[in-house]
Amino acid sequence: MPYTSIRRYLSSLAALALALLGFCQAARASLSGAEIYKDACASCHGADGRGSPEGSAITTPLPDFTDCVTATAETTANWKGLIRHGGKFLGMSDQMPAFGDSLGDDEIRAVIAYVHAFCKDPRYPLGDLNFPRPLFVEKAFPEDEIVLSFDYESAPDTRTASWEAAVEKRIGARGQVEVSLPVSWVQPDQGSSAAGVGDLGLSYKHVLLADPAWNSIVTARLAMTLPSGKTTDGIGSGTAVFAPQLLAGQALGPFILQAEIAAEVPVDADKADRQMFYGFAFQHRLGPYKKSLVVELELQQTQSLASDVRAGTVLGPGLYVPLSRRGHVAVSAGAQFPVAGTRPYDWLVGSFLLWDFTDGPIWAW
Repeated sequence: MPYTSIRRYLSSLAALALALLGFCQAARASLSGAEIYKDACASCHGADGRGSPEGSAITTPLPDFTDCVTATAETTANWKGLIRHGGKFLGMSDQMPAFGDSLGDDEIRAVIAYVHAFCKDPRYPLGDLNFPRPLFVEKAFPEDEIVLSFDYESAPDTRTASWEAAVEKRIGARGQVEVSLPVSWVQPDQGSSAAGVGDLGLSYKHVLLADPAWNSIVTARLAMTLPSGKTTDGIGSGTAVFAPQLLAGQALGPFILQAEIAAEVPVDADKADRQMFYGFAFQHRLGPYKKSLVVELELQQTQSLASDVRAGTVLGPGLYVPLSRRGHVAVSAGAQFPVAGTRPYDWLVGSFLLWDFTDGPIWAW
């Protein structure tokens, strides 16, 4: 065979191979999330998303994707990490295999969207809007959490330590109820120290806007404290206090802004001040996953509605540290210092431990 003919023949073979490769890639790219789920996921998670079809060898309890909290509450980054690297990546069962070598980014996004669609109620906000909890500013996303917090405040004439336990429970697609109870210890410069239960807190919050395309969430919250503290020992306000609040969160890449605007309205204005509260948390997440560290700077201003009282502004840093690979157990610590106006204290340090109990047991690290 002449050289030119051989060259022409090899060129034709190369062109045919490239065409076949392009056809295969196009065919693979055209797979829908439903097709990928059927091929890669349904044998374990069930065609209906309820998990563990009859006859499977799966021994680990599997999630029910038709439960809307299960289908929507996790972040997209965590979903991607789980699919790419398998169950151990998030501290889950190693029976969940890794698909990073067989599924591309577009395919992973498609199957995540398909899993989200098992939830038939579009009102549930996606977990991408569940930003890390700030230390002092209330967050907007509804949670199933238990939070234990501790604050120590040093004022010119008093030192106060407070412990608080809070239980938060999601209600429906966008609601959350919370019950909290503090215990305080007060040490004045003059007189003896005292300790006791503080004012019982109750609240309900409801998501007004949740837009994952804009990474935005807005929530309304109504909080109320009941006078269960012993005011003669300097613990509690001595009156019921209502606090309507507007909460918001906005993400731009790894940067997050969370905001709170609240009014505190006591039933008896002689026992507690009527005031406005403005809080902002500027956060930077050092990685895409819920288990990534978060550094933050929080700014709060309290403005008494009494005309002769100046506003007080405090500012300070904080660090949010997830303890589990899934990010459902975390601690946070930080401090606040007066920077303008009245001085509510000389300094304050705060911390909390949280557990998102729907994501798994507290020991599942």
